[in-house]
Amino acid sequence: MNEGKFTGIADLYSKFRPTYPVELIDWLYERTKAETVADIGAGTGKFTKCLTVKPWKITAVEPNDDMRSKLEIAGVEVVNGTAENTSLENNSVDLITAAQAFHWFDRDGFKKECGRILKPTGSTAIIYNERRGAEFLEERNAVFKEYCGIAHVDHLATESVKAGEEELKKGFFSQIETFVIENNRKMDLDSYIGRELSCSYALKESDSRFAEFREALTGLFEKYQKDGLVDVNNITVCYLGKF
Repeated sequence: MNEGKFTGIADLYSKFRPTYPVELIDWLYERTKAETVADIGAGTGKFTKCLTVKPWKITAVEPNDDMRSKLEIAGVEVVNGTAENTSLENNSVDLITAAQAFHWFDRDGFKKECGRILKPTGSTAIIYNERRGAEFLEERNAVFKEYCGIAHVDHLATESVKAGEEELKKGFFSQIETFVIENNRKMDLDSYIGRELSCSYALKESDSRFAEFREALTGLFEKYQKDGLVDVNNITVCYLGKF
């Protein structure tokens, strides 16, 4: 994992990143019949907290000290570990989840670690909130490209849900099921700016062009807002698989 990517932005991440639909949690509960869950690359616990609506025994694994300092959820054990070295016991987990984090993992190392800590019938769920849209998203990406040199970090489902599925079938999962649901948000200016600044590749306040960058994002918001809100379209995608 890239342990230092989110140092210094844990507050933004915790406050402004989107959560996950309860329908996904229901689906995972019904499909896996799991009793123990390890949420790996848990960050500030955005997805971990969603898991607590079910009677699972939950362990959250996160290597970044800044992010992990926000991971205080009643009934959840928090572990300092990586996707490739969780420190969890052999054959101890029914379900592994990785929400908005799989792209940071060493895939071979993660797969090996999953094989070690999963019970023989266990499953692994890779989850993403993915933006969707046309002009607004294109202009947003152009702003990031100009100021940050990068428009987005590629996830499994960035191109399409099907593309992610096909990628995971190539030497990662031997079996796979996919769950997709809309997860759209209406955001005011503070929420929108906070969400963008929570990106690992966004400029920081210490960067020389930060003020220009923030002004460009504000201008984008003003262009597309209606009654003080912009529509930010997302889908939530879950790839549930076995090795």
